[in-house]
Amino acid sequence: MHGADRSGEGFTATPEGGAPVRGEGKPSVARVWHGVTPKSKRSEFIHYVGVTSMEEIRKTEGNLGAWLFTRDVGDNTEFLLVSMWESEEAIKKFAGSDIKKAKYYTRDSEYLAELEPSVTHFEVSGKV
Repeated sequence: MHGADRSGEGFTATPEGGAPVRGEGKPSVARVWHGVTPKSKRSEFIHYVGVTSMEEIRKTEGNLGAWLFTRDVGDNTEFLLVSMWESEEAIKKFAGSDIKKAKYYTRDSEYLAELEPSVTHFEVSGKV
């Protein structure tokens, strides 16, 4: 742990074997997508993600928020799009019945080095 020991102050963990918690005790699931673009297309792709996937995520019932993370590595930029959902059923409203399959938009192939076939999901097991 970095910084001062706050002894778990403000941290809420899920009960052993229980459903993940979110604010009011509702389950939540994080969906994580990864992609890579040439660094020269970084800004344009950030805008494109904002008007495509981020906008669709925002409008989907059961979405709890989404964050786009970037980091430059050599001549490329890596992207992580992390979206939070009330449940896997809510994710299906955005991604379709196979929630493990990555969702792509018309122009994604113009930016991305590869269309990675899948995403990763995590249960939220604690929060601050």
